[in-house]
Amino acid sequence: MTTEIDAPVEEQIVGVLRRLGIERAHFASRNLGDWRGLVVNHPEAVASLTLVCPLGFDAAALEPLGDRLLVFNADRGGATDTINRNMAGLPSASTVTLSGYEYPNNYADIAVQQGEAVAPAMLDFLGSRSSLPSVSPSVEEGEVGGVYFTVHGSGPPLALTALGAAPVQWDPILAALSERYCVISMFGPALGMVASLEGRGRTFGYLSAVGSLIASAAIQPGESVLEVGCGTGVLCRWLARETGGNNPVSGVDVNTYFLREGAEIARREGVADAVSFHEGSAEEMPFDDATFDVAFSSTVVQRVNADLMLPEMVRVTKPGGRVAVLGHAHDMNRWVNLPLGQELKMRIESPPWVDDRGHPQGCDDATLYRKFAQLGLTDLRMYPFISTFSDPGRLQFLEGGILPTLNPEEAAEWRTAVEQARADGTFFISTPFHCAVGRKG
Repeated sequence: MTTEIDAPVEEQIVGVLRRLGIERAHFASRNLGDWRGLVVNHPEAVASLTLVCPLGFDAAALEPLGDRLLVFNADRGGATDTINRNMAGLPSASTVTLSGYEYPNNYADIAVQQGEAVAPAMLDFLGSRSSLPSVSPSVEEGEVGGVYFTVHGSGPPLALTALGAAPVQWDPILAALSERYCVISMFGPALGMVASLEGRGRTFGYLSAVGSLIASAAIQPGESVLEVGCGTGVLCRWLARETGGNNPVSGVDVNTYFLREGAEIARREGVADAVSFHEGSAEEMPFDDATFDVAFSSTVVQRVNADLMLPEMVRVTKPGGRVAVLGHAHDMNRWVNLPLGQELKMRIESPPWVDDRGHPQGCDDATLYRKFAQLGLTDLRMYPFISTFSDPGRLQFLEGGILPTLNPEEAAEWRTAVEQARADGTFFISTPFHCAVGRKG
């Protein structure tokens, strides 16, 4: 059994409120996929929305909120300028700039790094909004579909969705918020980066790429397999099923939030005995030399120091074992199958097409092949792979990174093209990867 989230995430979020007897709440979020459907399809449920260094932005969806919107932005780097440009078109909204703070990536522990600035500003903003009735639900925890929740404190309801992939999420400021509000912490496989990883890991496009990598590694029955940077373990679980449980599969990740979520998902899917999770950095793994027959990694090599990660993968692999890596190809064009004007289409598709290219010593381009060739492996196989994504969830995620970079005229052209392509059934986006596989001597 796999974890399938059938209902739209906004229906599951509203379902949580209804379970608690709440009609309307304040919300705080980071990921576009968590809040967009809510403000578009259930505006009556949203008393206010706070976005903390948002990942993805849709100004058109946010405009009806008026002065009920608060956005935290960094003061440099990443999406800072993009957010400022979009906020200029939302004059009634409030913006707080986190001084001296570079725009955080998906994995930044924002509540640790900026909690002393975020909590007071949130409380000031919420205190100035129209008051909501105080609540004190008798239910302290539960789940609706793929949204799990816990309740802290009493007062006007404040719902927190996932804070990106931050290891400790909102925990450092939870006490301050729950002193004045009934805080409903929402998490689970339908939300945030967990939803993104789980959703991507079930798509035909992504599994085609990973499947090609795994096929090149030629895993044999009984061989032990390690996924480096396993995240929620969606690929570990997929591999355990693909191999019929005949191969012990382990995953290692530095992110404790992902590991907690991954262990719970594995338990619910009945594969907890087939997959083991370990906390540790890809740059210095907690395993002895020559422990695994196969070590593989997917879209992690750009997030760490590649010159530390790749030798570590070789170190923990047995002689005769295989090392396999799939990385983003931000140096190659992607393909957006939309009827856009040539200039706009070229700009959207041309590399690097991302704000966040990862670790300064990471690898998101064809230098992966040179680095791999220097590892002393044999039987090398190196190739690019193009994956196509057409499922609505993944397309919304990819759109969330594109729309904020467009001016109003370009955004209108994009939306018209998307509407036409969806009606035709031809909307898809293809993204490239670099793949490398070798055998340890």
